[in-house]
Amino acid sequence: MEKVGIVFATYNSAEYVESCLRSCLDQDYPEKVVVVSDDGSTDNTVEVLRECGKGRLELHIIELPHGERGIARAKAIEKAIEEGIDYLFIIDSDMVLKEGLIREAVGYLVEHKDIGGLVIPEIAYSEYKNFYSRVKVFERNVINDAGEELGKNSIEAARFWRLSEYLSTGGINVGQIAFEETQPTIRYVGSGGKIKRATFTGVYHNEKRVTLSNLVKKKRYYFSVMDKTLSTEEGGTGKALSRWYFFRPVLYRKANLKKYLRHPLLTLGMVWMYIVLTFVGAWELLKTKFKKRKDK
Repeated sequence: MEKVGIVFATYNSAEYVESCLRSCLDQDYPEKVVVVSDDGSTDNTVEVLRECGKGRLELHIIELPHGERGIARAKAIEKAIEEGIDYLFIIDSDMVLKEGLIREAVGYLVEHKDIGGLVIPEIAYSEYKNFYSRVKVFERNVINDAGEELGKNSIEAARFWRLSEYLSTGGINVGQIAFEETQPTIRYVGSGGKIKRATFTGVYHNEKRVTLSNLVKKKRYYFSVMDKTLSTEEGGTGKALSRWYFFRPVLYRKANLKKYLRHPLLTLGMVWMYIVLTFVGAWELLKTKFKKRKDK
């Protein structure tokens, strides 16, 4: 039986990380290793992880000083590779795996030798009922309602990989910081590799509490460092523009157009969110370019 490495990074995730870890450890697939990199949490995340994984030899916890998310992810991937894995599954600490996910994903790739990796559909949810928490859940579920085929302008990252195919992409570039998780998928598809969406399974994704202001704050930071990604990817700017909010073909699928009619207020909230984030992104990118010219 081939070995699967499940990896994720954490940062101050004590409130929800136990559900994530338990869903990984409880997968009905014996040949697995779970690697968690903690990015210098200041709460009791590490203690929660240790207590939850007590006695589980397949669990490895890496404690790091606080840095960037990509560095923590890369360290977890590195450790999983050292453990002799054949498949790599990269998740987030606020996700919960469906039962049987690992077994079903491995089975699919065994049957489909031409597929290098799988996008695992996310089923978004939030315990909060404020307007933008509901909008964010609605938006994520729209994005993930896209069928099996991965469109060329998809923003989704393949998470379940044949290790050899993942390594062929160059993996995560830890110097990119922003949107680094999608770049291996974009590179792989651009080079002719095949990625499918695993419509037979999924992960539950906790969006937590979302407000427009905290969303703008989070995205402003990523947009401010986005130039590090664009400048280190071939055709990076063009690829980013083709995937910008309103240019995503999934938004215009027939099934999603019906959702907009059924949920007009959430749709308006999503459109306004995209407009605001477009202006924020453009402003931050312009500031970065102006600063570069000034520093020359």
